[in-house]
Amino acid sequence: MTEQGVILNRLLDKYENSKHLSEPGTSTQRVMLRVGKKELPEYIYEDAAIRDSYNEAALELEKQHLVQLEWVKARPVLSTVILRLDRIMPCYAAAERVHPRVRAKQVTDAVRIGLDGVAVPWIAAWREDVCKSADEQMKVPAFCKKDDASLRDLLGALRGYAALSGSITMRAFSSRCFSDTKYFERNVRDLFLTIARKYDTELALACDENELGEREQLAFLGIYARPELYELAGNCTIQTSQGSICIGAAPYGLALPSTLVDFIMEIDLTAIRSITFIENKTNYDAYVMSEKQPEELVVYHGGFLSPQKKRLIASIAHAASETMKIRFWADIDTGGFRMFRHLQELIPSLTPMRMSGEFVDSFHEHGLARSEAYLSSLRIDVENGKYPLFRDAIERILNYGVTIEQETFLNE
Repeated sequence: MTEQGVILNRLLDKYENSKHLSEPGTSTQRVMLRVGKKELPEYIYEDAAIRDSYNEAALELEKQHLVQLEWVKARPVLSTVILRLDRIMPCYAAAERVHPRVRAKQVTDAVRIGLDGVAVPWIAAWREDVCKSADEQMKVPAFCKKDDASLRDLLGALRGYAALSGSITMRAFSSRCFSDTKYFERNVRDLFLTIARKYDTELALACDENELGEREQLAFLGIYARPELYELAGNCTIQTSQGSICIGAAPYGLALPSTLVDFIMEIDLTAIRSITFIENKTNYDAYVMSEKQPEELVVYHGGFLSPQKKRLIASIAHAASETMKIRFWADIDTGGFRMFRHLQELIPSLTPMRMSGEFVDSFHEHGLARSEAYLSSLRIDVENGKYPLFRDAIERILNYGVTIEQETFLNE
């Protein structure tokens, strides 16, 4: 950067942190660099070459009516460099910078036009936040303060996402938005997810409960690195628009790809009397091989419910009879209680399986020790009546100071 650039940029930095920008007309203080206060540290007046070079640059800026200069008496040494507030826009032009007010309008125009008509709640919330902050405070997101490329890419991805009618693979999504199958993953994904985690409350909660990785977070939003596999075992038939899939009575079951869910027309559960959802894969495999009953459908839950998995579960729930017993088995801990609550929103008749206080009593010697902070949070939850079906289990957890993982049952 040239000496003129250094001087102007330091002055404009001070201007942007002053009331002259945020509250024009309310301050009489000058925006200036005081050399004696080391506010222009590059100006080393003991070095004649550096001093003369900066003196020449400052004089040229003064000649352009961008600054005013004050000098040490009777010496060729700068004392103060003062920004000409009446020439602020030419100062920005000379520094090749954009005034914050101008940049704020550029960003809001791009966001409003780019996301016009987008109704996805979390995208709309981000749009309103960005525009409000820019309009009222001239603040724009850090990633687009100086560069339009990242904002342009993000808006393209958000528009593409809002236009989706179902799930899609990440590469297909990238191709649709950018005509490049890997561009989204390489250049946009991280920023896209940062915004989604902040503004999509359900995703934020899922991340908090399950420590989801980036691919799982995208899957939650309906963008898949590869199709999910949904495992289930039981004597039932799935009718799709292209034919029937018979799961069969054999204990092994099948794994269905998430891409199939959109084509499911009906699920026949006439041979099923009970449904069991099991969160842990190891326990699911063991249960299917050793405990599953002939008239039972067993479904691997897998921890969190992506949109496609929710649709599959909703289809199963719709096909189930009112008298059918439907159970859920997970760790006896906060995560398990939360998963039960989320699944119960889809299946109101859901009941817990092996998650009561008696199982905490049986397995507490092999339990997972919990911190006082964890136990305190759980204590507050039970006092607030948050997990009424698990009150006895929570009381035992608080008594022993441990939670019970599903794998513990396999060690009997």
